[in-house]
Amino acid sequence: MRKKRKPQKKIEKSRPPVVKVYGYIFRWRVFWLALLVFILMTIYYPPVGNKTVDFLSRQKPPLAKLPANAKLDPKTTVEYKKEKLAAVRTNMNSVFMIIGRSLDNKPVDNKWSVIKDNLLDAFKSYVDVLTVRIVTIDNKPVMIGEKGKIVPYDKTDKILQWAEHINTAANKYKIDPAIIASIIEQESGGDSAALSPAGAIGLMQLMPKTAQGLGVNPYDPAQNIDGGTRYFMYQYRAFGSIELALAAYNAGPNNVRNGNYQYYPETQGYIIKVPRLIQKYQRIFTRTREI
Repeated sequence: MRKKRKPQKKIEKSRPPVVKVYGYIFRWRVFWLALLVFILMTIYYPPVGNKTVDFLSRQKPPLAKLPANAKLDPKTTVEYKKEKLAAVRTNMNSVFMIIGRSLDNKPVDNKWSVIKDNLLDAFKSYVDVLTVRIVTIDNKPVMIGEKGKIVPYDKTDKILQWAEHINTAANKYKIDPAIIASIIEQESGGDSAALSPAGAIGLMQLMPKTAQGLGVNPYDPAQNIDGGTRYFMYQYRAFGSIELALAAYNAGPNNVRNGNYQYYPETQGYIIKVPRLIQKYQRIFTRTREI
């Protein structure tokens, strides 16, 4: 006589817990692999990244309770999300470069800390790609972020209130005022009382020793802008390009000389964002001169 087979359910129950967990994960392997491939393609394959950004930018924020007069701004949202995707690529490229230097036995200061910071920034930027929307309420742009939080988006007015001081410094040091305005927006958002955790002060975030060396009072907006502009011009003359001058302004000239600025996520984001802001303020200052 042939033995009766045990029902499948009993066989499942008789399996050890570890085997059950492994089987569950194994069944989901295709899903996780597909998700990873999708993430990588949105970051590194522009056709997929652009289509994903376009699609997400046209969807209403799922968590925010918006007033009736709120209107989705797909164009601005697309621009914002593409900037964040560029930031993700920059962070990941920095990680790969650090790994490459390590394999070539080239030392990188605080390697694991820098890798961690880059990966964390990349994750936050990718979350912004997925979640952030720009809408207009009463014709003013606002950002709908994670968990439906509503924050102001356009900082132009806060910057242009200092236009007189910006133009004065621009004329004095023979520099495009758009560069000064862009650094101010990136550094402090136009807040003359801004104070960073590291102790940087005011509109252009001057460190106390730097301000002392420049002979300016960093708490005075006019002197802060004058000193920050002069310090930027020192870096521009030393390194010969706006990109490297910005890197030196953010990370310090020594980190530009030894190449370590390439691995700092904040600095890499800085030298991407500020030139884009320069283009924006060039248009604004051109319109202002035409009026």
